[in-house]
Amino acid sequence: MALSWHELSVKIRRRETPFYERLYTVAKVVRGISFPMDKTLHGFLYREWVLRTTLWHEFWRVVYYEPMFKSQCVSVGANFKMHYAGNGSSKILGDLQIHIGSNVTMFDNVAFVGLKVLDKPELHIGDNTYIGPLVKFRVGRKVTIGKYCMIVSPFIADNPGHQIDDMMARMQSAGGCPTSETIRPVIVGDFCWLTLETAIYPGTVVGDGVVAKLGTHLNKTVPPFCLVSGNPWKVERKLPIPEELKEIVGPERYESYFKAHREVDAGKYPMHGKSDRC
Repeated sequence: MALSWHELSVKIRRRETPFYERLYTVAKVVRGISFPMDKTLHGFLYREWVLRTTLWHEFWRVVYYEPMFKSQCVSVGANFKMHYAGNGSSKILGDLQIHIGSNVTMFDNVAFVGLKVLDKPELHIGDNTYIGPLVKFRVGRKVTIGKYCMIVSPFIADNPGHQIDDMMARMQSAGGCPTSETIRPVIVGDFCWLTLETAIYPGTVVGDGVVAKLGTHLNKTVPPFCLVSGNPWKVERKLPIPEELKEIVGPERYESYFKAHREVDAGKYPMHGKSDRC
């Protein structure tokens, strides 16, 4: 009776007889074959491959994927760019109203979800903002991202996703939906840098110029121009406030940053102990 490929491969790996031992040796030699590397030739082939694949992805980005994504947004400013990360274009689930400013860059594997609890939830992304790979927006009412931000957070949500107190509701299909009372808008100010693995919870207001370290969990109100870290977040230290910013944001808003810093000094916000600081 003929052996199946699986049975044959098992006998070879076990080297059950001298015949299978020889087949095992031959297979090892074949698998160990490596084509000699020529630095000039293969260096050229590598550059050719990079150029060819880049041009191919750029062509489809310009004529197909980006226009297709833009068609699903309420507004998209000038110089929008969607970098290739393997998907081609991002999917938008639900009736999410997306407003994107000018000079915004994002990746094609960013996730957009609009919940059905309230009509037409909104996502606003400000000018000159960078949305990194695998960022996830889950919007029930409204999420606002400011200008000149760098966002690499895998979780940004203005809602808990499901009902917390009602176990019976979570037994519905897909775990049910949160109640409208638990949906609280999220605001991320201008000039923020939210690094990898940061999470932003419902009702969070992140002040201008905040830098959140790896894995920081943000909730409530985060004071402007502070370095924060931890779960829950705490202030590590205040960050410099550039004098040139006064001309950009105006005197009143500029002075509000220093007022917030005085509140940090007064202990209004949670802070790491001296031994925890960088």
